[in-house]
Amino acid sequence: MRFFYKAVVAALILLTACSCGKKPESPSVSDQSVSDQLASAQSASEKSAPAKESSAVSVKAVDMIGREVEVPRHPQRIITDRILPFPSTYFTATHSSMKEVVAMHPASKSAAVNSMLNILAPAVSNAAANLYTGNQPNIEDVMALNPDLVFAYADEAGLIDPYIKAGITALGVRAASAAGGDALETLRGWFSVLAYTGGDETEMRAIIEEGETVKQRISAALAGYSKPKPRAVFIFSTSGGNLEIAGGNFFSEYWLKHTGADDPASQDFKGRKVVNMEQLYAWDPDILYITNFTSLMPEEVYANAIDGQDWSSLKAVRERRVYKIPLGIYRWFPPSGDAPLMFKWLAQKNHPELFIYSMEAEIKDYYQRHYGYALSDEEVSFILNPEAAAAAGYKTSY
Repeated sequence: MRFFYKAVVAALILLTACSCGKKPESPSVSDQSVSDQLASAQSASEKSAPAKESSAVSVKAVDMIGREVEVPRHPQRIITDRILPFPSTYFTATHSSMKEVVAMHPASKSAAVNSMLNILAPAVSNAAANLYTGNQPNIEDVMALNPDLVFAYADEAGLIDPYIKAGITALGVRAASAAGGDALETLRGWFSVLAYTGGDETEMRAIIEEGETVKQRISAALAGYSKPKPRAVFIFSTSGGNLEIAGGNFFSEYWLKHTGADDPASQDFKGRKVVNMEQLYAWDPDILYITNFTSLMPEEVYANAIDGQDWSSLKAVRERRVYKIPLGIYRWFPPSGDAPLMFKWLAQKNHPELFIYSMEAEIKDYYQRHYGYALSDEEVSFILNPEAAAAAGYKTSY
């Protein structure tokens, strides 16, 4: 089985050494349109302004809901809406200092300040996080920040309308609805939008290709493996005391499908659903994964310390297979720049006897190659053992 590990490493080294390959595609953004717009923007910049003023150059972008919008090529005052991973995705694509991100959703901020993003780009902690009441932005507060671009949540019709009506430049970004829960395709879509606004297309392409390669190598290793798949369930949130589970057509189903586990929740419902303990008893999963959208920690589950809930009879609890999902550049449950690492981490948790490698070493290598940063042992532990505080700012209604 060590052959699989070596094969993955060899493939990833090859990807890093070669920037060639197919450019990420998106249903709403053609490769040619991006290239043409960026070429036109560069030409205009050279003719009309010195390099230091290139932020004034605009390009015509097509967002993830098909709108054509003229946007600044290098925006200087950015607000990220309820696409919670988007501040980290913007950093992954641009390696920005994050000084230009002036505001974000509170659930984005809680992740950012408790993640490696805060270490790699400390200015992210200065972003305002008080513009939202529930799902809706306070447009007066948004306008007071004078943004030149808003990345607006657009999973549902009309959510972008308040920005449009106020004359604010906004690009619609889809999240859970973008690709039926396919994390890499969703990330590819986000990168296609960021290609218009300063994203490094070589780096974005490399991350997607690495994710695809890791996914394929895991699939190949599992194809010849006869041990039964474990049954796994993702606890998405416990906001308001409710036990919200991630089901089908969502990132949970995607991750488990491609790392060798069965997802009983996906057979019962799509998206997210509040369930009771009796439903968990019926599923009786071999593994429980807990996201960073809840402050719930494995220790609380093992100690049976939650009022009104008896976890002690669950197989995952009895066998000590309750895991908090890591938080690196962002929470690893949704798409993020760390997506290739999520595949590796989950595959190892699902089949520890098959996927034999050091996650600590994998994380260090990845961060050095993609973020140009040498992680300390303490920082790796910080990623693998996230703080409960990272869930602050999240509510089930999001």
